[in-house]
Amino acid sequence: MKKDSFVRDALVLTLITLVAGFLLGGAYGMTKDRIEEINNKSTMEAYAQVIPADSYDDEAYADALKQATDDGTIAANHAGTKFYSVVAAKDASGNEIGYIVKASNAGYGGDDIVVVGVSPDLKITGISFPEALPETAGLGQKATEPAFYEQFAGKGMNLSVKKGGGAGEDEIDAISGATITSTAVTNSVNASTEFVQDYILNKK
Repeated sequence: MKKDSFVRDALVLTLITLVAGFLLGGAYGMTKDRIEEINNKSTMEAYAQVIPADSYDDEAYADALKQATDDGTIAANHAGTKFYSVVAAKDASGNEIGYIVKASNAGYGGDDIVVVGVSPDLKITGISFPEALPETAGLGQKATEPAFYEQFAGKGMNLSVKKGGGAGEDEIDAISGATITSTAVTNSVNASTEFVQDYILNKK
């Protein structure tokens, strides 16, 4: 009798485990799809912020991005910047009006992901952040405020970070108390403009 009870309890427990696993798997699948949808929407909004365009072609320079990653030169030049994607922004006629690079560099709290718009004359059209920065509130998080990120628009290549204010034409004012974050974002921006120059414009 006890043996039958043990077997029955084991079967019930197994069934409960299988059902729970199925439900959790289904919930994970739905959650994963939702997260991807939100991330894609955030990325598209980030694209539009830096270069408004009629379409965004994420295939035109995928090979160039892979080549740059494999070469490793840009990463070495800019403190290990990582590239995620490159997009050709196009007008209604299909003409390229600029390039958008999604990249990251190590900040104080983790990798700071930034989207960088670059014009055909290698000027920065703007930068945006497709997801929350893993930085300290009131310090590194200030990178997402206009006072910091609007500095980049209209500037060119090889920017440096300046502490204490009064940044020049090729400089970015560091966020007070968050020089590491300021530098991380600037590294990604510099890597992005270098990529566009070396792997897109110089190849045409």
